Amino acid sequence: MSGIMDASVIIMDFTKVYRNQSFYLDYDHVLIDCTDITGSDCYCDGDAAGAIRDRIAGHPVRAVHFLDSGNHHYVTKFWTDRIRQDFLLVVADHHHDMQPPLFQDILSCGGWVRTVLETNPYLKQVLFIGVSKQYALIHDDGRILCYPARPIPSLPAYFSIDKDVLHPRIVTTNWDQGSMSFRKLHGILTELLSHHKVLGVDICGECTTCYDNRSDRINGRLLKLFSCI
Repeated sequence: MSGIMDASVIIMDFTKVYRNQSFYLDYDHVLIDCTDITGSDCYCDGDAAGAIRDRIAGHPVRAVHFLDSGNHHYVTKFWTDRIRQDFLLVVADHHHDMQPPLFQDILSCGGWVRTVLETNPYLKQVLFIGVSKQYALIHDDGRILCYPARPIPSLPAYFSIDKDVLHPRIVTTNWDQGSMSFRKLHGILTELLSHHKVLGVDICGECTTCYDNRSDRINGRLLKLFSCI
C-alpha cells in the first residue's frame, strides 16, 4: 500500500460494511476508521463534523472516496470544502438532497447539497442525474441543472454518486431507489468524463442491514470507470 497522498482509493468506514467487500483490494487504498464517531448517522453534529474533517485532512481530494451508506452522503461537503477553484458538482442520486434543515446548523444526508450551494463560493453549478419526479426539485437557483442539461464545459467536476439512483434489481441500498440501469448510469458518467477534468469522486449507497454482493461488484465497476483520474 502506498502512502496516503498516493492512495487512489479512500474507504471511509462508518459501519464496517466494506470489510465484507473486496473491490478495493487490488488498488492502493487507505481505510479511515470512523466507527467511533457518534452523532454522524443521517445527521452530522458539530463534534462529528470536526472529527470527520480531522480524519480526512491528510488525504487527497483527487481520489475515489467510498462514504459507506447513503446516511453519510453529507461527507461530500467536507471533501468539496477543500476545493479551491470554480467547479461543477455532479450528483447521481434518487433524491435531490436539497431539503431545508430540520435543526439549525445541523448537516444532514437529506440537505447537504443545499448546504454546499449556500456555503461554498467555488461551486458554480450542480448537475443532478436520476432524481425522481416524486421528489420535486423546486428552486430558482440558476446554478442547478438536471441531466440532460449541459453544464459549463470548462468547469472541472467533482462526482458524487449514491447507488440508490439504480434499480433495486441491480443493487440493494438502505433508501428507496430509482429505476436507472447501470448501463445508463455508466454511459452518462462516461460522457461527462470526456468533457470535464475530474477533481475527485465519492460513492455511497451501501446497505448496512443486509449483505449484498452485488454492491461489491457495482463498486468495482464504478472504481474501474474512475480509476483513470
